[in-house]
Amino acid sequence: MCSYLHRAPNGVYYFRMGIPADLRPFMAGKREIKRSLGLKDRDAAKAVIPDMTKEAHALLKQAERDRDTAAKPAPKPIPAKSAAQIERDRQRWEAEQEQAEYTANESFAADMEHEALGPIMDALSDGVEADASPAEIARAGRLLVLHERERAGAELEALRNSLHARYGQNARASESQNQAVECEPVTGAGLYLDKDILDRWAAERGVVPKGKDTHKAVAKWFYARTERKSVEQITRQDVLAFKDKLLNEGQTVANTNMKLSRLRTLIGWAYQNDLAPTNVAEGISVKVADSGKTQRLPFSLPELQAIFASPVYANGDRPKGGRLEAAYWLPLLGLFTGARLEEIGQLRVSDVQRKDYPDQDGKMLSGWFLSIAAGTDELGQANRIKNAASERLVPLHPELERLGFITYVEKLADQKGRVFPDLKPNIYGRHTAKWGEWFGRYLRTVCGVADKRKVFHSFRHTFKDYTRRARIAEGVQRQLMGHAGRDVADDYGSGYDLLSLVEAMASYRVPGLEIQRR
Repeated sequence: MCSYLHRAPNGVYYFRMGIPADLRPFMAGKREIKRSLGLKDRDAAKAVIPDMTKEAHALLKQAERDRDTAAKPAPKPIPAKSAAQIERDRQRWEAEQEQAEYTANESFAADMEHEALGPIMDALSDGVEADASPAEIARAGRLLVLHERERAGAELEALRNSLHARYGQNARASESQNQAVECEPVTGAGLYLDKDILDRWAAERGVVPKGKDTHKAVAKWFYARTERKSVEQITRQDVLAFKDKLLNEGQTVANTNMKLSRLRTLIGWAYQNDLAPTNVAEGISVKVADSGKTQRLPFSLPELQAIFASPVYANGDRPKGGRLEAAYWLPLLGLFTGARLEEIGQLRVSDVQRKDYPDQDGKMLSGWFLSIAAGTDELGQANRIKNAASERLVPLHPELERLGFITYVEKLADQKGRVFPDLKPNIYGRHTAKWGEWFGRYLRTVCGVADKRKVFHSFRHTFKDYTRRARIAEGVQRQLMGHAGRDVADDYGSGYDLLSLVEAMASYRVPGLEIQRR
């Protein structure tokens, strides 16, 4: 029975059952039934397989009935209005599933791939030009929904089959009884995107504050550049005019597409709820040309030397914008852990842990580790991570100990607080959003790193490069950095032991880089 159980790259288990070839035409042409279980624990996932199997067999039985019915003389066509209602219901469910991007992991939307994404998103929310390349912003937008898209698609697939079976039967029954199925009237008169539609959409979807704010900003941009109309009066020409005005004003292609995407969400929700006659924004976008020239790059050795010989390190400067000690330690932690900016910026003192572990002969050793994990402590201080694979223990590199990181932590006045108490979370709970903006400016104006592809996230790429040079095993690299495994074997066991991680971290070096102890 558990042959139906499969694990996706994001760690979520899926139910998958093949569909016989003769039934596929009656199940939207699909080759299998695929449903997300919403679980990452294998035992828990196995426990729900029997119920999922029963549900899948019920769907197959319905398909068999549809097949048998199709073999009989063709019934009269389904009334057009009934078919339209089926399509409307399907799109309503599709919109609900796609909205998972705003509720599943919003606090880490800025960290899906690049740590610079937070400042970029903040800038876009405020309606100003983001300091980033078009392709980078486009990539960020795609990555925001990547890990949820597969799950949403799987659930939608099963839902389509269920809707087809249910409404299809009702439609045939109503036809046989000569009953007309009426579409619900459009009732969006007097409702506007930036207030009524926004509020109702956010309330229904459970959208977090940041998601609501970003969509409100786009609605205001739209009305500022077109005639203010209630949702049912907005035309496709209005949306096209909005797109053209954004481009004429100098907005990047990626920024324009991001705004159009959010506009589609609001108008699409209105359409799905019979408040607009159609989603007039559907399909309107600007083609984005992506290239390797815009990918994030690691720092070169001269750039690393410039960063760690800058006034923060050479003169002991502690800029206010750099949040004092965070200006000194965050780049060092980035270079010597490979962690994401928010992962280290949100560290609590309790996350800096001394742990015992056995060597190959069973002799107990002891060392310092950073615990990167989601959770809330007894004081209500919450940490969030990108995904399940991001949870890990990272051995503290000997260079960080030499430079005094443990001494710094032990001298903090509040031993139950944050490691960097001067980093204050923004309204979306992100501790490093403003710090990331400061570091970008410091990198360009003080350190002389002009290439905009070089950002804080470049420390992560740098760490990856030097772990390769140190010939650290690929699996160990992934575990240290909080990357998901690439093959089935990674699903078994609990990963590398602490000794392996400690030895790997000790072998990590950046030849040619010398950092003076303060």
